[in-house]
Amino acid sequence: MTNMLPDDVLIEILLHLPKHPTCLLRASLVCKHWRYLIRDHKFIQQFRAFHQTPPVLGIFTNSTSIPRFLPIGNPAECVTARAFSLPDPYWHVLGCRHSRVLLISSSWNSLQVWNPMTGNRHVVPVTPDVNPRINYGRVPESHAAVLCAAGHIDRGDCGSCPFFIVWVFTNIGYAYISRYSSEKDTWDMMASSPAPSEVDSRPSILVGNAIYWPLKSKHILAFELASSRLYHIECPSETHSVYRRNVHIMKAEDGGLGLAAVTGFNLQLWALEIDSGGVTGWVLRKTIELGAVLPLEVPSVPLTDSHLVRRPPVRILGFVEEDDLYFIWTAVGVFAVQLKSLQFRKVFEADVSATFYPYTAFYTSGADINMLLLQFVFCSLFNPAHAC
Repeated sequence: MTNMLPDDVLIEILLHLPKHPTCLLRASLVCKHWRYLIRDHKFIQQFRAFHQTPPVLGIFTNSTSIPRFLPIGNPAECVTARAFSLPDPYWHVLGCRHSRVLLISSSWNSLQVWNPMTGNRHVVPVTPDVNPRINYGRVPESHAAVLCAAGHIDRGDCGSCPFFIVWVFTNIGYAYISRYSSEKDTWDMMASSPAPSEVDSRPSILVGNAIYWPLKSKHILAFELASSRLYHIECPSETHSVYRRNVHIMKAEDGGLGLAAVTGFNLQLWALEIDSGGVTGWVLRKTIELGAVLPLEVPSVPLTDSHLVRRPPVRILGFVEEDDLYFIWTAVGVFAVQLKSLQFRKVFEADVSATFYPYTAFYTSGADINMLLLQFVFCSLFNPAHAC
């Protein structure tokens, strides 16, 4: 019956499939004609535009006690963990963005940009002139971020675009930025600026045309990509006493810089705004009582400040940069929570506790998608109850 439908009608039906790539993978198995339509670059662009935000396929971690990649979704709709396995245990995840994963070797002398959806890997040597662990007597704190260098607004299929790696390191009161260009295959020192403390290990976030990293002293380090301006921003004073890993930079509802902070069972959402007098400051936009949203047992007696710092009852493990989705640890499990709608679902048990690096991606036309397809079919045939 479907073979009798005009292509434009069939394409419209396929566009309304769930955005998880395994849904298109299964549809591509129906017949050669469906596979031809689904793999067409124009259709893939239409599919991305229709669904807008890519789905979360899973979580990368650097934990030694839990798997390095945890698929998310129902067994029939999740990717295979095997297809997303790291090159070896000596590589550590620094972040995920635009369908790519940024890895660092244990010796910190080599980076790797990996696209799990296509299988493409790009190894980037860190030369002595930009490697802070070689240049300085003491080992400074450092972090890095990968981002698309194409400059298109909708981010499209960034997996095939050139990319930048932005490396930040802090040493003796200063922050330094080096940038790698995949087009030029070169590193360049971009900026330096006084910094109140060292950069933290929490992930960066891209907001507009700037990358932001959390610092350890209640500040945020900002690097503007167009102007190469490097500066720091103080966090709201109300968050200074909050457990450090419960304060995360985020994208505010208006698309500007925001901050999420958890104290006890309350999640506060802040936005950096400019008032009528032209003064920039933090504004508390919303407070969410997580005990009223999630199935938690909130103690009747308020927890002391020392207890909140030593053993916070709720912890932010990670968030999705393109969305308002947060992963929150509690004593009864890990929940994925949509901040706008307050919809939630339990995704892991409580023993899963590590920094989360969510990986998001749409179906791609990359040739190595066959690898994902074959592994998906293999798992489905030989273990249909656990297709992941």
